[in-house]
Amino acid sequence: MSTVKKRPQLELDELRRLKWLLGGVLALIAISALLYLEIDAVALMVASFVLVPLVLFKPAWLSRIPSLAHKLVPSVVVAFSAYDYYAHGEFLPTLVRLDVLLLLYRACSYRKRRDDLQLIVLGLFLVVMAGVITVSLVFAVQIVAFVACALLFLLLITLVDGLEGAVLTIKEDPSAVPTWTQGGWLRLFRRLRETCDWRVFGLGGLLFGGLVVLSAALFMVIPRFEIESGLFLDRLITKRSFTGFSESLKFGDVNDIQQDNSVVLRIEASDRSRVPETLYWRMVVMDEYRNRSFQMSAALTAAAFKREERAVRVNGTEGQMRGPVQSWTFYLESGVSRFLPLAGSFRRLVFTEPQMVRSSPALQLVMLSRNAVSMKAYRVEGMTTGDRLATDDLEKQFQPAGRGLDMLEIELSEGDRAVLAGVVKEISAGSVLAPAEFSRKATIWLTKRHSYSLKSELPKGESDPLVRWLASSEPGHCELFAGALTLLARTAGHPARVVAGFMGGAWNDDYLIVRNSDAHAWCEIYEGHGNWLRMDPTNDGQRLITDGATASVARANVRTVQRGWAARFDRLRILWYRRIVNFDRADQQDLVRSIKAVAESSTQSLRAWTMQWAGVFRSWVAQPWDMRRWGGVAGLGVLLVTLGYGCWSFGRGVWARWCRARGKDIDPVRKKAGSWLRRLDQVSLTDDDPGVRDSLRRLRYGRRETWPEPERIFARARQLVRKR
Repeated sequence: MSTVKKRPQLELDELRRLKWLLGGVLALIAISALLYLEIDAVALMVASFVLVPLVLFKPAWLSRIPSLAHKLVPSVVVAFSAYDYYAHGEFLPTLVRLDVLLLLYRACSYRKRRDDLQLIVLGLFLVVMAGVITVSLVFAVQIVAFVACALLFLLLITLVDGLEGAVLTIKEDPSAVPTWTQGGWLRLFRRLRETCDWRVFGLGGLLFGGLVVLSAALFMVIPRFEIESGLFLDRLITKRSFTGFSESLKFGDVNDIQQDNSVVLRIEASDRSRVPETLYWRMVVMDEYRNRSFQMSAALTAAAFKREERAVRVNGTEGQMRGPVQSWTFYLESGVSRFLPLAGSFRRLVFTEPQMVRSSPALQLVMLSRNAVSMKAYRVEGMTTGDRLATDDLEKQFQPAGRGLDMLEIELSEGDRAVLAGVVKEISAGSVLAPAEFSRKATIWLTKRHSYSLKSELPKGESDPLVRWLASSEPGHCELFAGALTLLARTAGHPARVVAGFMGGAWNDDYLIVRNSDAHAWCEIYEGHGNWLRMDPTNDGQRLITDGATASVARANVRTVQRGWAARFDRLRILWYRRIVNFDRADQQDLVRSIKAVAESSTQSLRAWTMQWAGVFRSWVAQPWDMRRWGGVAGLGVLLVTLGYGCWSFGRGVWARWCRARGKDIDPVRKKAGSWLRRLDQVSLTDDDPGVRDSLRRLRYGRRETWPEPERIFARARQLVRKR
């Protein structure tokens, strides 16, 4: 009788220890969603990434926790969640922190089968919720890793249950030390290496990869429906803006934003050649200067903005345009502002899904009802990008009775007003200047008197800080320049306002990147009949000094991104936004048309190539055949056969040597003998020839000196199999 060497198997305690490890890894993958969910749970996240690896490495330490502590955990968790909701008043953040607490407890306690399944459900809830709300690119990687780990975890749960025979029904002490906690991890990994069939793991990996590809294909082909991102969960989170672009602007807000270099906006243009070098992305218009800060007055908000409505499309003031219309696609990151960046007046703004918005044709602004917790995508058609902005005529509202809409109003002391009047007299030389002319001369005056600097200090004194800076020669940042020009224009009798947003951007292949460091503030002067002129003292000043009081042409501010890994990773993010997050019915139709066009083009190219070579072959065959030609064809055939056989023999020898170097005996005769033995066992012949089996076993396991003629034995085995 022969003995077949079987692959060693993992013992029950080894499977339990491996299951313990995968459970902890699963919990850490789920808790890592807090890195991009932006919910205040830093303490819980840090505790999880410290405690879970610690108990994974030393699971026996959990036995030192008294059983009373396990009994108190439910009460403590309930009390913590109740206090959390009472203190913050936000349901979803409280639910997330509760989920993390339960995950942490399950990962740091000895688990039964029910607890293992709870661990999967809790982790899946956290990962999916974070991905649905934030639509982050990290979610794509995280969900794939979580599903792969969860499948292995479920497999181990099944194997452990099968070896145990049934689910444990005896109530165990939570503080008892299980036997599987004894032993080292290195020994377990060595045993895993000995027992695992890596071909099975490779096949499983291929199947899982095929499942991911199939899921992606189904995503591309299933019909598109209008389902709001976040599934209403985003309404349960209060998102606070991390920029200063709200209804008020204090001196230093934009300067603080510029210290950060993170990406806040990505813009695609349908025709890059038509994108100007100077781009200002307007977000907030502030008409009121009070309490030493600019802000959007309540009167302006009430008069200029329409009522809040739920809409997927916002119509602008631009009418029909001649020629092709430039289309812009914006991808606004979460937490930037509830004001949408726009370059000027537009014809139409379209969201990917319905939004609660308020629009203002008079200000050419669009405002969401609240700060978004996830990326917002919208498309703008027919948007202007020039120095002048044409809006609805608000001229009749610039009356003293319309307090708050009076963009000539200045709430300053008589002394500060006198300082402003003196500067205006110096700029205009006692004459009455048109709004455009005055703004250019005022810009030149400010640029000559003040240099630009991100580190600015306001002069000390009792008067208004902006007036003190204007009268001094201290350097200043963009907010001071824009605010000073606004006060000077109003003193001269020209309505003016401060606008905050971003300036410029950087090209990354075919789209623009706008960062926090591009934050900026500038001024808009009213020229009459609904026309506003943009003036930027920090950007226009030096050009005006060089060229004189000529047209306001700002320096180029759209630059090219330097190539690097940061740019490559950002291209992955924009690909995620384009093809996954912002993938709608129109994109689906475009994809189908593209695939159809590629298939038709490939088919035509293949047909043309085939016909071309078929014609060449027919021409070659049609030529006269003589002995020399026949000899050449025969020689070429012999050469190809020889080369093929030589490559096959050489490759087979290389493969055999490589396998022997790995310690595997795969002699072809032994391998073939083992194959025939298995086939004879499968057919179960009643008239079996025992001599054949003995000879095959000698070929498979015996020394070469005792081998019979292999081919004769294989032929006899083939005859026995055919009898079946």
